[in-house]
Amino acid sequence: MKKKNSEFQNFDDTMRKLMSVPHSEIKAKLDAEKAAKKKPSKKRASGRVSRDKD
Repeated sequence: MKKKNSEFQNFDDTMRKLMSVPHSEIKAKLDAEKAAKKKPSKKRASGRVSRDKD
């Protein structure tokens, strides 16, 4: 039974840490990831366009 209690304690601690992060911080990180993902796709698209011009 001690194992279940420690598992719950780990879960509870993780949830408390997660819920204590401000929304603005989470949004900033998500926006940064989104911007980073967009950059490579633009390079590939422009590469295809330049090949079509030949």
